[in-house]
Amino acid sequence: MRLPQAQIIWVASATALSLLGDQALYALLPIYFQELGLVPIQVGLLLSANRWIRLLTNHLAERLVRTHASTGLLVLSFLLGALLTFYYAQSQSFLLLLVARLLWGLCWSFIRHISMMTVATQTAEGQMGQMMGYYNGISRTGSVAGILLGGILFDTVGFQLTFLIFATVSVIAVPLGWQSQRRTRHADMVAQWKHDESPVGFRALMICGFSLGCVGPGLIMSTLGFVLAGRYGSERAVAGIILGIATVNGLLLGTRWILESLAAPFLGAFVDRIGIHKGAPVFFVAGTVSLCFLSVTTSVLTLVTGILVFFFSATALQAVITGHAGKQGSRVYARFASSSDIGAAVGPLLGWTAVELSGQDIVFMLATLFYALGTVSAWAAFYGKNSRRESG
Repeated sequence: MRLPQAQIIWVASATALSLLGDQALYALLPIYFQELGLVPIQVGLLLSANRWIRLLTNHLAERLVRTHASTGLLVLSFLLGALLTFYYAQSQSFLLLLVARLLWGLCWSFIRHISMMTVATQTAEGQMGQMMGYYNGISRTGSVAGILLGGILFDTVGFQLTFLIFATVSVIAVPLGWQSQRRTRHADMVAQWKHDESPVGFRALMICGFSLGCVGPGLIMSTLGFVLAGRYGSERAVAGIILGIATVNGLLLGTRWILESLAAPFLGAFVDRIGIHKGAPVFFVAGTVSLCFLSVTTSVLTLVTGILVFFFSATALQAVITGHAGKQGSRVYARFASSSDIGAAVGPLLGWTAVELSGQDIVFMLATLFYALGTVSAWAAFYGKNSRRESG
């Protein structure tokens, strides 16, 4: 294990702070929306608009990074993100909130893109998985804090003051973001994909991104609570303890971010050691098997075990495949990010449509098919001669 460069720590910490308001909104808006005069469909639009707009803004970010210094773009993105968090506390207009969510999607495209290029330019060959694990682990503490602290603050001081507090704290991301770019060369940010120009490898990498976004953030995260309630009712005995299904669901979803924060560096280092040409297909296979198992099991303990295995696999894949895409350069990463965003946006729609037509058990079956597709794509993208040399 190696410690990350200071620039990686700075940019990951800034990203964590910028996520506070966004993640708190996911946790609190479904509870508080009626007080804002919103209806359920408007909540859905507000919580998904930032993902759809990124299909355009990811490529805008890539083009501007090619022609402008990253420092100013990143600082402006963090500053606007903090102002938008402040705005969430003030506005009760759906249209204005929708504009704010679209602007946040724009900010996140720049934050994610420049952060990824920073990690890529500061990382030596053979260490990308581990360094991406550090970045994901640090930055995702913002997700955990936004959800958990957001709920505590909401119950204590209310909706508006919660977002005012998060907005104030988010401003700290601005100097951290500036610090992260002090030693980053602009020429390294705009490097092209030079290692493997095979169209098959490029397309397979995009399919991997789509599969990761569609299954994890899409299908599983959006429908797990519904599936659990449908299978086990409102409460269930787990290891002799009666737990509400909402509690079980919350604990499982929270485990996803905890794994991202704690285990990602170690999983990334493991894949760096054995090579991405072996590690990516292996973790895709593990995820596929666990999802297939989830589609047939009836025991809550075995279901929890299967979900944890899937989250474990997804954490490793998110670190190493995203890191690989970032290492190929700005243009390739922008396309990979969009393929992942498409998956994350389509996944909930596909999952809930399938539930409406065929019932809850179809969710895990669909997830299994998409991860099986990811397994084949990972083999095509990474198991060639160039990828083997690159990983070693």
